[in-house]
Amino acid sequence: MDEVIERLNKAKWYPLKTLDFSIIPSSSGVYQVRWTLGDKPQAIPRANGNDEKGILYIGQSCNLRKRIKSFWNRIQGKGSHTAGWTYDCYDFGKKFKLEQLEVQWVELPKSEIITIETILLLDYVSEYLDHPPLNITIPRM
Repeated sequence: MDEVIERLNKAKWYPLKTLDFSIIPSSSGVYQVRWTLGDKPQAIPRANGNDEKGILYIGQSCNLRKRIKSFWNRIQGKGSHTAGWTYDCYDFGKKFKLEQLEVQWVELPKSEIITIETILLLDYVSEYLDHPPLNITIPRM
């Protein structure tokens, strides 16, 4: 687990708005979306302090390219990615502008992705007593 966290911490962040989706592997792994200004993460107030890394979403997929593109498509108003739907339908773009979103990923075996995503989310909730803003479940109307 520590090795995965270290790899994720060292993974490159890519601006989502200008991302060439062909560079994303079509293999399994975990990914994160964050809020930045320039290349500097922006603090997000949480229930137990500020998330200085600006993490908006933690996710996993058997096909990173397809899933990250699905997130992008949904924040553009089409598609079915739940976090993208939340961003679009609840107007998260007022605060977290498209040009301020970045994404990173780490490839992992399929057998590990759900476990690693769960650990990342549990660590986040343990630290901030809250989920990342787009990792919430809001009933669709």
